[in-house]
Amino acid sequence: MAKILRVFSKQIARFWSNEKLFGAKTPVFHPFYHMVSNKPLPHILNYPYFNEKQFEQQLDYFLKYFEPVSLADLYKNTHAGKKTFHLSFDDGLRECAEIVSPLLLKKGIPASFFVNSGFVDNKELFHRYKASLIVSEMAKHPDTQAEAFLRENKLTCTTILQADFSQNDILDRAAELLELDFQVFLQEQKPYLTTQQVKSLHQKGFTIGGHSHKHPELWKLSEKKQLKQISKSMDWVTKTVHPDIKAFAFPYTDDGISSKLLKKLKEERICDITFGTAGIKYDEVESHFQRYPAEQDGHFKENLKAEFVYFKLRKILGKETVKH
Repeated sequence: MAKILRVFSKQIARFWSNEKLFGAKTPVFHPFYHMVSNKPLPHILNYPYFNEKQFEQQLDYFLKYFEPVSLADLYKNTHAGKKTFHLSFDDGLRECAEIVSPLLLKKGIPASFFVNSGFVDNKELFHRYKASLIVSEMAKHPDTQAEAFLRENKLTCTTILQADFSQNDILDRAAELLELDFQVFLQEQKPYLTTQQVKSLHQKGFTIGGHSHKHPELWKLSEKKQLKQISKSMDWVTKTVHPDIKAFAFPYTDDGISSKLLKKLKEERICDITFGTAGIKYDEVESHFQRYPAEQDGHFKENLKAEFVYFKLRKILGKETVKH
């Protein structure tokens, strides 16, 4: 049903004016990205991203129809009834400091940056970035031994980009066969923000939040291990920037996260506010918000309009609220 609604949404979105569609009563709009780059990045093949010009055009599009609000405004609900958006970025990549934040400051747009405490200062590399580097290396220098090893472990150059946290050892071994050193890559390319850059973003008025410690697929973990990943991430954020509002964005998705855990995070003040990635939807947990993944294949404006149509269709069916 969801797939049919999404296809139908794209077909009818073109017949709606932006003013009518974006002006309808909807949840606060929460678009999120990972980074912005003007050049191809060999470690990021698992999702699309935009260049600086494209991103600036998208910001201007948001500003035309929505009022930007800070996390504090969102938390206090000071803009109730207005068409607002809160922008956020996941994974703590260095482009957030070098390209993204200057643009946001120029346009007066507040934002939240959600970081993985295990990756800050380029200590370790996200497993799917490892997979991307392996694919990039094999495209340049095919290696039959590495290919055979990956096949033995049921991974191909396509499926490896969706490898999960439990396959880290396999990725490390494949890299060894390719003579690909992830530590050298981290030291030379420095893909992640440093602690000082994180503090600088905070000092400039941006929100810093948690995004788990090492970006695992949380839905595959027990609730105890989910809590450990969240708490470790939030402990680092709290000690590093002492935020007024403790915010956490679930990596990948909040699917598989119970309402019991979400409420526990709030009650024990591990987090004041949390975020999922289900698109433009309401959520049954008051302190939990759903975000829209802006980095998608296809036409940016058409994708966005289709998402708003999708919300309207789900609302007609009584399916506009995420249940946990």
